[in-house]
Amino acid sequence: SDYFKKINYPMDLFIVNSKLENNQYSNEKEFENDVCLIFNNYCSIYDIESEMYHLGRSLECIF
Repeated sequence: SDYFKKINYPMDLFIVNSKLENNQYSNEKEFENDVCLIFNNYCSIYDIESEMYHLGRSLECIF
């Protein structure tokens, strides 16, 4: 998959959920960093002019 070729630090909501359930976050900033990493990774795999890129950025603004 191109995702793993382009992304150095994979992160997804399943990982975030697991870390929450297992109390692996020391503080809110660690949680925020992981969620922001999801958005950054998502936008890294799509062209800046694509609809998918802009959808990812729109979701990031909501967060």
